[in-house]
Amino acid sequence: MADPIARHPFSGTGNKTVTFSNVASFLVFFNDGTTDITINAGQFQTIVKGGDAFDERLDPFSELLITGSGSYHGYVRVRGVG
Repeated sequence: MADPIARHPFSGTGNKTVTFSNVASFLVFFNDGTTDITINAGQFQTIVKGGDAFDERLDPFSELLITGSGSYHGYVRVRGVG
């Protein structure tokens, strides 16, 4: 199986739904603000505290729901993309 590669960078402030053209299995998310941000990727949900980062392998997903008022940025890693 091919090593995962970074794709689909995103950034923003406040609530946002991000739809990816590839199915991702890894999420890298940085909370650039001071308030908590909730992220939902498929069936997975977590809170990323202000100033913290999240970098994990997850069940495959193609949409990310971001809920909060602070700023953030991140990207996903996908497998098998040529």
